Amino acid sequence: MKRLFILFLCLALFGSAALAEDAVSSATLSVTALPELKAAESPVLVAYFSTDDTIRAAAYIVADTLSADLFEIQPAEPYTDEDLNYRDSGSRATVEQRDSMARPALSTLPDNISQYDTLILGYPIWWGQAPKIIYTFLESIDTTNLTIIPFCTSGSSGVGASDTNLYALTDSSAVWRRAVRIDNGNTEENIRAWASSLGIFKEEANVFYLHVNDAVLPVTSSDNSSAEALLELLRQGDISVSMRDYGNFEKVGPLGTNLPRNDEDITTTPGDVILYQGNQITIYYDVNRWDFTKLGHIDGISQAELKSILGSGDVTAVLSVNP
Repeated sequence: MKRLFILFLCLALFGSAALAEDAVSSATLSVTALPELKAAESPVLVAYFSTDDTIRAAAYIVADTLSADLFEIQPAEPYTDEDLNYRDSGSRATVEQRDSMARPALSTLPDNISQYDTLILGYPIWWGQAPKIIYTFLESIDTTNLTIIPFCTSGSSGVGASDTNLYALTDSSAVWRRAVRIDNGNTEENIRAWASSLGIFKEEANVFYLHVNDAVLPVTSSDNSSAEALLELLRQGDISVSMRDYGNFEKVGPLGTNLPRNDEDITTTPGDVILYQGNQITIYYDVNRWDFTKLGHIDGISQAELKSILGSGDVTAVLSVNP
């Protein structure tokens, strides 16, 4: 099977904020806590190089969203604050970035890289380019038949030629996509939405997606005939639902057709997607109790994030099997 490599280039110049056990202090990324990762045994690997909390936070969020393994790219000789002083023309990082042949040594490489179908690789932009340790990393792994999707964020620099310079290091069979940069101040919600939009989920999972206000929300469907019928409809085409706010706890709108009902007494939780009266779709962002049919639950999002995405008024949600 052709392996898919996704290259995630992410966030920030140089920060010196300290990372507590479960908190992030970052000047460029609006994230206040790291998710607690579990052993995934996943075909997806998130590998990242970080000299501050920004990259680390983004990598953790992406790995958690995709239930991926996580690997930190570490130099054999760690970078000090003096090494990262971009105002010093003689600092280690400055000298490396000016030297096209510089390849900082790695402390280690991932075990058995061939077990992964997907790699998400995160790093900061230094002087308009990827740090040279990323060059070392790419040249140290097998990139044959890989699809590489760069994703870049920095303090101020754009993508520039950073992705094309990395592409030149890969095997001729690799497929490369143009890099995308996100702006400073992005939240956990933004990063999860981006990761979800990649469509990297377990094949056996019954998943559909809600496209709402530029966000992509993955929904793990319930195990009942109602959810199966909805999935079958969505395989025939997307469904757009105009939804209104009701009761300060839900968005509700007509599905345009009837689905089989499996109603039961349910106390909803934020993120539940509900079938009401057989022909209306409801997205709950708060708690309610009634006889409903549960169609699924939105994955990897907090109540506050969901409320922010849905907004306070009317909203259009597009249901799709495609991210």
